[in-house]
Amino acid sequence: MNISSELIISNIKYDRYLNDTLTLPFQLNDILFQPNDTVSCNLVNIKLKHLYDNFLYLYKNTLISSNVLPVTSTAIAGISAGATNFTWYKGLSTSQFIPISTNNLFPNVDNTNLSYILSNPSKECYYMFLSYKNEIKVFKFNKNASYFENVYSINEIDPGNKSYTSPNTYVGDGYDVLYYNITAFAAIDNYFFILDAERNQLVKYDATGFVKTNNILNERLVFVNTIGNYGSKESKVEFNSPTGLASYNKFLYVLDAGNSCVKKFDIDLNWKYTYRLSKDLLNLKPIDISCDIEGNIYILTDKKLFKYNNTFTTKEAFELNTINGDIFKKIIMSQAESNVFFLLTNKNVLKRFTSNPGIDIGKYLLFLFNYDLENDINNALSLYKDNNNDLVFLFSKNNNTGKIGFFIDNINLYDILAQRDFDIYSLKDTTINGDEYLQSWVINKTISKILINHMRFRDQIIGKFIARQDEKGNVVFDNTRYLLINELDSINFQQTLSNYIGANELVTSGVLNRCIRNIYNIQANLLNILKSEILNFPTLDIPITLN
Repeated sequence: MNISSELIISNIKYDRYLNDTLTLPFQLNDILFQPNDTVSCNLVNIKLKHLYDNFLYLYKNTLISSNVLPVTSTAIAGISAGATNFTWYKGLSTSQFIPISTNNLFPNVDNTNLSYILSNPSKECYYMFLSYKNEIKVFKFNKNASYFENVYSINEIDPGNKSYTSPNTYVGDGYDVLYYNITAFAAIDNYFFILDAERNQLVKYDATGFVKTNNILNERLVFVNTIGNYGSKESKVEFNSPTGLASYNKFLYVLDAGNSCVKKFDIDLNWKYTYRLSKDLLNLKPIDISCDIEGNIYILTDKKLFKYNNTFTTKEAFELNTINGDIFKKIIMSQAESNVFFLLTNKNVLKRFTSNPGIDIGKYLLFLFNYDLENDINNALSLYKDNNNDLVFLFSKNNNTGKIGFFIDNINLYDILAQRDFDIYSLKDTTINGDEYLQSWVINKTISKILINHMRFRDQIIGKFIARQDEKGNVVFDNTRYLLINELDSINFQQTLSNYIGANELVTSGVLNRCIRNIYNIQANLLNILKSEILNFPTLDIPITLN
């Protein structure tokens, strides 16, 4: 079997980050037979599976994720000469940015606090919905163009003969919806949802004209339904200052922040159930909600990140270590990589793995892209998948001048294997059949397959990761290097008689432990090779004056 296929079967994800402490899933004491253990086929298979799981762990950690931003294009938005679009300018410093609202198309675009992307594959374009409190602006970006084109404001969706002024925004098909404080967008299939915290309402639109070719509804939202009003946690379709929306499997999850609960609805806005967060969060403030591809639900608070399964029957809590007093604002899942999500603060964009939400992969080193550190990042980060990358649009503000940073980001994995796809013996191949006697040759053939797996893996390793700390203390990927002679010697194992049970030896726990210990030592040596070296940034010699 191909080793990559075995990882898929075992549901193992690549989730190693710089400065990660590598530890084999099963330590030697977990694998060795204990003095009182009775040697049985079932127990031997358990021990062999532990060794096999360690082997797969070693393989997956030959990829490492770097916090060096994998940018192939980066730019900021500015106003073009035309009256209906803005273009990308590159290489400007913060003080040189042109306020996006210069042409008065959307005066509050500099203060955008929410953004969302809808795409139309048939048109090869996508639409960016921007919001500031009670206003919404929609821009269209053609993939082959370098500018955003103004499509319309929300009060231009289908105004007919009616005329309204902000905040009385007309939203189409004869129905008036007032917006005062828009806090979240979401989309399911052809539908688009808007959440308003001040009016405590959730509004549903038909967005077919954005996601499909439809001449009648082209680039228009059509009102479908709305629910909401002020209510308590006992209210099924009412809210108290809701701040977040998430979707999974055609269900909507509303973070009813004021009531410290999550309310679940189907796509037709029928209430399904309410989960009370107060017993978990205690005095923590709920801020945002998101769902990953497996349906796990994430609740972002001011000090902790909570992860629940889809039925809220399991819970994990992770501390949010602030960086220079950062204020956490938003959580958003990667569109290109199912195991990655972003945490947005007022100063940073942090990347994490869903399989290990408590530790940062890294952060966007915005100072490398002419972002002044005193910038205030708005509560607006939107992603769009393109060619297995995340197109990242980041809104920020400096001295009341707004700008949009544009990045192309991916999981950014570096490899130290010459070839990732090679054949190995599967777990089934290294399992003893229940109808086999526990004779030495039966166990030896399984040990031989396990050793061959490790040898094939060892022969593909071509280097070692090295990282460094930059002048700001960030651990960044630097490169890889060839293995040194002593390192090569440490993993230069062969199949020797000591790895096997002798023909005249009894199959006892002590004899089996000798074989297990030898394989475990091989795994421990391979683990040392995979650990990254972190080099300190060279410091300047500063003379010390003694008084």
